[in-house]
Order: sequence, then C-alpha cells, then structure tokens
Amino acid sequence: MKIKHLLLALALPVVAFFGSCGGDSKDPKPSISLTAGAKYVSGDISVMSDSLLSFSIAATSGSGNLSGINANYSINGAAAKSFFDSSVSGNAVNCIVKTRLAGSVDDVVVFNFTAKDANGQSTTTSIKITVIPPTVPLLGFQSQLVYNTNNTGFDIAYDLNKGVGLQKNAPATQKDLMDMSTSTMAQFSKIWGSDNKSKFVKVSSNDFTNASTTTYLYNLWKANSATATAQTAVLAAGDVYLVKTGQDIPFNLYLIKVTKIQDIATIGNHNDYVEFSYKKIDD
Repeated sequence: MKIKHLLLALALPVVAFFGSCGGDSKDPKPSISLTAGAKYVSGDISVMSDSLLSFSIAATSGSGNLSGINANYSINGAAAKSFFDSSVSGNAVNCIVKTRLAGSVDDVVVFNFTAKDANGQSTTTSIKITVIPPTVPLLGFQSQLVYNTNNTGFDIAYDLNKGVGLQKNAPATQKDLMDMSTSTMAQFSKIWGSDNKSKFVKVSSNDFTNASTTTYLYNLWKANSATATAQTAVLAAGDVYLVKTGQDIPFNLYLIKVTKIQDIATIGNHNDYVEFSYKKIDD
C-alpha cells in the first residue's frame, strides 16, 4: 500500500506539467489570417523561384494578449524552415513579413503562419505556392560525351547545369547523367541513370525541334512527369529525353537528344560512349 501511494505522489507533478503546457483547452484560441492586397500574397498561387513574397499578417488574441507570431515553409513535405519568429504583445497585431521563394520548378512550398496567445493556445493558417519557371530562352550544347563507366580517366557522368563532363570521383550531387554499366558487364550498357535522383522521361524528336523556352520544357514535364523513371531505357541514336535533375537549383529541366553511340564489341575495350546534344535555360 505504501508503494502505491509513493508512485501516485511521483506521477502527480508529471500530470500537472503536461496539463499546463498548452494552456487550458477551454480557453478560446487566437485567430490569424493573411490580408489580401495588390502587394500581398494571401492564398494559393503559382510563381517563379526566388520571387519576393510579401505577407500581411493579422492576428487577434482569443483571450488576453498575444505572445508571438511565427512563420515557416516546407518544400514538398520536407522539414519546415523558419523565416519569421517574433514576440508580440497586445490583443491585436498586424505585421508585414517578406521572404524570397525557395525551391525548384514544380515544387510545392507550403507556408505556415502561427499566432500564439500568452495562455499557450495557438492557431495556424497555411497556403500553398507552386514554383513555376520564368519564360527564358534555351541555350543549346552539342557533341557532349558520357563514356562507359569502366573507362578509367574519362568522363563517365555529366553535370547538365554547368555543362561539363565528370569523372568517377566527382560529387554525387552533380551527376545528372551517369553511365550505368557495371564492372561485371562485358559490354556497354547504353543506359543512363544519375547519382542525384534525376528523373527521365522519353519524349519525341519534335519536342527537341520545337523547344525554345523554359515554359515549353515546364509544360512538357507537366504533361509527361507521371511516366518519369530513375533510368533511361537502352539508348539509341535519335532518342530524346526530358530530364529533371536532382540538383537544388531554380530551374532543373533539360532536353537531351542522343546523336551518336560508340559501342565497341571487343571485350575489355571500354572506349564506348554516348554523344548527345541538349538544351538548358540560358542563365
């Protein structure tokens, strides 16, 4: 019996602590909203990456005084990043907060705005912003090469953003294209993958001819992204692929056309390569 009484005495302070952590559940919660206006974002929209966003926040205490207002954003469900956190006082507060839109094309960025009362009660309102590309001309590159990965000393991967070939020891985050041959393969695989979670979708030769702006690539991705894969099929001359790279950059769509394949039949000769042209944002 004494043991039971002792356990109860130890448990009571813990219960009391958790009970007071968020305030009395019967206390009215504060309200928070985004005020609409020509200069302010107040609802779901689609805008370009790095755009300056302005939010007009209005918050009112549910009872007593407000204690704080904070704001954060999350890209595609990832961990939230705070961009505003301020202590406040008074029953009602209005403030203007600005930040630049992070993310790559087609990312969904959720912005959360929270008002907290001095009694611990809080309320959050959220909006979604989809990242779209600016309409910018595309720049063309020709006669680029990716070699058999078993060819020591040659470029076996490619950075589409910088327009340079990469060797095996290059950072994984830069390898948008990468030959997928393995050391156990006697012959050239003629398959591309990546080391940074790039996605590939096969499109038509007309797309390569007609693509002249970032908007064309964006719309092409929206129409075909459901069939995107982590690797290409076995490549052949004339194939055209739209690639969404895994690089964390504002515009990460590229259009590639295979122009030549050197596939050497001699076992042990790894001078195989895929030659290609591609189009990227002119930045």
